[in-house]
Amino acid sequence: MEGLKNAIELGMTLKFPGDIKAVMVRVNKINDIYTLEKITQAIKTAKDSSEILALLK
Repeated sequence: MEGLKNAIELGMTLKFPGDIKAVMVRVNKINDIYTLEKITQAIKTAKDSSEILALLK
């Protein structure tokens, strides 16, 4: 799970650096590997960070 969280943080840093804190606060509370994998995949195709934030609700 730590590896997935690191991958999400890296993806957000590279793609949406201005929104990383809002996303990572929520990501760090997730303990479900399926959800983390889904977020990791979504970062690849997301047009903006709102798509990622929508997965975290």
